[in-house]
Formats: sequence, C-alpha cells, structure tokens
Amino acid sequence: MAQMWPILAEFLLFLIKVVQGPADSTVSAVVGTRAVLRCPNTSMSSLILVIWKIRPKSGSHCSLAYRADASKTDRTNCNERMTWESNPDHDPALQIHPVRLADEGNYTCEIATGDGTFCLASALIVLVPPVVTLTHDSNGIIVCQASAGKPVAEISWAQGNGHSTENKTHHINGTVTILSSMPMIKSTNAHLTCLVTHPAMNQTQTIELSSKLSADMTLLPILCYVLICTSSCVAVIALILYRTLKCRASWLSGLADAATTGNNLTLTSRPGTVNTTNSSTVESIYQNYSVQNMHKNINYLKTQRQRV
Repeated sequence: MAQMWPILAEFLLFLIKVVQGPADSTVSAVVGTRAVLRCPNTSMSSLILVIWKIRPKSGSHCSLAYRADASKTDRTNCNERMTWESNPDHDPALQIHPVRLADEGNYTCEIATGDGTFCLASALIVLVPPVVTLTHDSNGIIVCQASAGKPVAEISWAQGNGHSTENKTHHINGTVTILSSMPMIKSTNAHLTCLVTHPAMNQTQTIELSSKLSADMTLLPILCYVLICTSSCVAVIALILYRTLKCRASWLSGLADAATTGNNLTLTSRPGTVNTTNSSTVESIYQNYSVQNMHKNINYLKTQRQRV
C-alpha cells in the first residue's frame, strides 16, 4: 500500500491539470505578519488528497501534502513557518507566519475529492512599509524620504510651493527608496506637511514641520553673519593684545639690560705725574708745626714778657 502512494498522487495531479485549469487570485501580506492562502471552495466531506505547491521568486521550491485516508502530512523542502491554518480535513488553507520578503511567489492548492478535482493558484505579494523621515539642510531644502518600501511609496506636500523634486533608488531585494525635496517657504508662520501613502500603512502618515524650524531657517543667514563678525572681532582683539604684550616684553627686557650694565661699572684712573715742585713747601709747613718748634716759640714769648 505504501508503494501506491506516489502513483496515486501523480495520477490525481494529472487529473487536476486535465479536468480544470487554475483560477488566479492575489494575496497581500505585510512583512512580519501572518499570511493565509486558501484552497478552492469545495466540499471536504469526501477529501482524498491536498497538495500545496510553493514556488517562491527566490529560493527553492517546496510542497506540503495531506493524505486524508491515512491522516498523514508530507513536507518536502518547506520550512516550519509554512503549515496548515487548522485541521486540513476541514480547511486545508496554508498559513505562513511570520511572512518574509523571500516568501513572495506563486502558491497552488490542488485538491482531489469524491466530487472531482480542483485547483487554485494564488500570487503572494509581500508588502514592506517604508521608514519615513523628514529632514532639512543648511540651504533651506526640506527632504521627505520613504526608505526601503515595497511597493514604492507616494509622497505629496501640503502647503508647499509645488516645485518638489523626486529621486528613486531601487534595491536588490525589491524595495524602493523615494526622496522628495521641497524648498523652504520664506515665512516664519509656514507649516510644511509631508504626506506619505503606502499600501502597508493603515492611513496616510503626516509629518509636520513646525513654525519654529521655519523661523530658524529664516534667521540662519543672519546668524551666520553675526558669527562671522564676532569671529573677526575676536581675531583683531587677539592680535592687538599680542602686539601689546610683545612690546611690553621688549621694554622690560631693555630695562633689565640697562640695570645689569650699571652694576658692572668700574672706575678707571688716568696715569699722570706727581708735582714735586711744592713738596718742599708742604714739608716746610708741616715742619713749622712740629712739637719742638712750638715749644721754642712759647719760651720766646715768655722771655719777652719778663723783660717788659
């Protein structure tokens, strides 16, 4: 009986392809969430065989089958994220959780029952919500960016001047980054709103630029001028102080040199001749004032008084 299983499966698949062609449907799921793919709507009271054929756009193919008479599931190359949503005897829907970008592709449910054979092919589309940012540069350009979205997001502006520019970048994994630029409104009361629309978002996202930022952008040239003037004044003052300190240091150095020179002054004598002409006169004067002569003069005076 085990050997009859592959033969029976191939025969039933052949009947499905011949009796009824596939019916196309599209299923969308946001990356990271749960995706459910349905089989053809038919009675499951006489279910014989269910086979899911999975052909992703990237990666290897796989299959998930259920045989009703043996209550047996057969998995070939399918990972554990792909399983039955409930009991395949009642509802053979395929569940994928969590959905990844690589799961995008074609999924075919083939059913064989006592009432006939049925087939339904579904295309799984994985949605990736973009990361939205709003920035500005020093030139007054506002940039609204929706990064790595799938499909590409749509950007529009409210209360803008209507002259926005867009740039798109396509990534290898199928996501797209869109960048929209808008010049800043020349008003301090302006409110600039970036509207980003994407199928993976429940509603339109609105990012509002506050009036304070608008005022800052308007005052930016004035601030730059003030900064330039302040820097110039500081440079001039620093140069004047440097010159002043340098002159004072030179003056103090000159005073120190002068003081050092004064302390090292020496007295010099000029050679000359000694005048010996009056030396005898000087000696005679000193001789007149000798002790012996003074005694003689005193005795002479006494003698003269006695005679008188």
